[in-house]
Amino acid sequence: MLQSPTPALRVDEPRPQVRRITLNRPERMNALDGPTLQALNDAVRDCAAAEGAVKVLVVRGSGRAFCAGNDLKWLAGGVLADRAAHQRHQDLMQDTFERLESAPQIVLASVNGFAVAGGFELALACDLVVADEAALLGDEHIRRNLLPSGGSSQRLPRRIGLHRALYYLVTGRRMTGREAEAMGLAALAVPAAELEAATLQLAQEIATADALALASMKQMARRALELPLADGLRYERWMQHRYRTQSPALEAGVQGFAAGSNG
Repeated sequence: MLQSPTPALRVDEPRPQVRRITLNRPERMNALDGPTLQALNDAVRDCAAAEGAVKVLVVRGSGRAFCAGNDLKWLAGGVLADRAAHQRHQDLMQDTFERLESAPQIVLASVNGFAVAGGFELALACDLVVADEAALLGDEHIRRNLLPSGGSSQRLPRRIGLHRALYYLVTGRRMTGREAEAMGLAALAVPAAELEAATLQLAQEIATADALALASMKQMARRALELPLADGLRYERWMQHRYRTQSPALEAGVQGFAAGSNG
């Protein structure tokens, strides 16, 4: 039985090889204060260490929001006035989101209600977004004369293109889950009542694959954003050869497919 690191965070495994982290501050719309962010960082680190045993990680929020970003009341209570403390919090946020990106698991954001500011950045750091079609997502930092510290200025243009991303960044406007799906930011948008089932169904489907294949596929796809095509193709070949030497699943998969084709 998994132990939740704090009442503000719940960790469970709703399906075989699927771990779920639930932000559990519904009274604050799951806003991230220091202890909650540290607990999230620790939970992501622990999940990454369970490579092989856990293939998919789901991040979601309780109540009526995915995450409303940084807890501004907590920041205003003294952290913002202390430049060093504020910088440590920003660094922890970036570290946490980078852990999500580099985790060997496929990370799903299950977005309900509001995913704004740092909560939007949290969703962007996940590999795939499954959204309530009526959810509201947006950066919103500009509305408070703030700049992003969780990566939206870098991740959003890579997801939806420079001009469209800049439109949302400089206006602070929100998009619905359905709009996010239409522009490729969300993989799926479903009615709110179907969100949990749709997320777990996708997680279970992904978890049927070989763990090393999933981790390798994630790594290859993310490197595609960094490498010229010729270098990326060479990297793909190298990863394929490495996978063949490290996992018996490749040969088993080919043999299974051949047997099915012949049948």
